[in-house]
Amino acid sequence: MPAVLESGAFGNRTVAMGHEEPGPGWLSWETRPRCSRLGCQARGVVSGDLWNLLFLEEAPEFARDVLDALRQPLESGEVVVARSGVTTRFPARFTLVLAANPCPCAKTAGPADGCSCSPAVRRRYLGRISGPLLDRIDVKVELEPVGRAELLNDRGLAEPSQAVALRVLQARQRAAHRLRGTPWRLNAEIPGSQLRRNWPPAPGALAAVERSLERGLISARGVVKVIRVAWTLADLAGRPRPAGEECDTALGLWLGARR
Repeated sequence: MPAVLESGAFGNRTVAMGHEEPGPGWLSWETRPRCSRLGCQARGVVSGDLWNLLFLEEAPEFARDVLDALRQPLESGEVVVARSGVTTRFPARFTLVLAANPCPCAKTAGPADGCSCSPAVRRRYLGRISGPLLDRIDVKVELEPVGRAELLNDRGLAEPSQAVALRVLQARQRAAHRLRGTPWRLNAEIPGSQLRRNWPPAPGALAAVERSLERGLISARGVVKVIRVAWTLADLAGRPRPAGEECDTALGLWLGARR
């Protein structure tokens, strides 16, 4: 991925329970060097170099208030620390990736080794990831269990990483060209009001999104995220503007697509 960005690169960090920080479900965005039982960290998990990649493995195992603390930096791109009479802001532009099993036992629901968790246990487990936090997640994908035959076939059908990286680089170049003369170079950086006003999808492309909004299936914030992802899909496909196909795909990804 470093070649994809004009300056800097993703600083990948995986955070798993008991692997990064002391204490149950604890995240930090301190910027001064400090030591933990597993070594010294020079930067916080969220704040630091721009466009870090933060991967939270087994996200429901983190305390709900810890996860909800990510809402503000996801929304504003910065961490605000307020102390007596002093307020300090730290940059926090990062890509958040959450992974979660459907239940605590993490077993595949099936006749052989089915899940032993009750529906109430499943709801409580996934309920630790709050609705307001999910509202800020652009893409939600539910993955089905993969069998042996699929794994073997995948070797011949999988696209090489080099081809994917090239397509991403070309998409970023298209976005940067479209945004020339503005303070932004990525779709993720454009404020929602500017995105809707200056770079709307093709006429009629948002019909399914508007119906979902009327039915209460998507929030106003979600509509902006759908448009943003639709632009990314259009850039990846080499199209000048998102059409109905890109908007419908982006809506499905926001609502939660099954793969």
